[in-house]
Amino acid sequence: MKLFLKKQAALFRDNNGLSSTEPIQFKSLLLKLKVLTFFRPLSDNLSGMALKVDDQYRFIMINSAQSKGKQHFTISHEFYHLYVQENFSSITCKTGLFQKKNSADEYYADVFAANLLLPEDGVLELIPDEQLSKDKISIETILKIEHFYQCSRNALLYRLKDLNLLSSTGWEPFGKSVKRSAAEHGYDTKLYEGKKETEIIGDYGIIAKCLFDKEKISESHYLNLMGDIGIDLLREELGNGEA
Repeated sequence: MKLFLKKQAALFRDNNGLSSTEPIQFKSLLLKLKVLTFFRPLSDNLSGMALKVDDQYRFIMINSAQSKGKQHFTISHEFYHLYVQENFSSITCKTGLFQKKNSADEYYADVFAANLLLPEDGVLELIPDEQLSKDKISIETILKIEHFYQCSRNALLYRLKDLNLLSSTGWEPFGKSVKRSAAEHGYDTKLYEGKKETEIIGDYGIIAKCLFDKEKISESHYLNLMGDIGIDLLREELGNGEA
């Protein structure tokens, strides 16, 4: 199954014009795929959710309170549900566990995400030759890969273990003081931080405005829909009036 998931991740990259080494620009890809995506703070035990309707409409919600790197992994995880998993309709997810015991599909989605986010060719290209054996990789190389692919530390450590470059014991030191290790080596720490803000990618606002203009929904319904994504049109009008 792992080889199948690796192949599917490579096909997904190829189908979307991505090489086997380049990092994914997620906002651009989500717009290209027309996946309506809503970022908002959620509880700690929920990374995101995905919904597909009639193989035509696709929706993702991502926990914006989690780190930027974790959000990227979660988007990749949800792509498995939306584009690879058969007979999929909807699911809520806690991503990055890499465990089969609770749900095979969640495990498959994690493995797919690791392959998609961190392609083997690209990862190996960033590792010096002298570090291409088990437990020889340095924190400097880990930080370089992590920031190049804008991924979470947990996802990268799993990927390196899967590539037989880290053992279970070799993994442990790199999983501690992640943000501090980045700062000590001069890296921006925003990759390890979340934002308790809402953001939407896609045509949610366009659809809501179209429905209002065609008198399919009332003005109050339209204002409520826009308010759900953090846009207060009444306040905007007041602001324009004062200007």
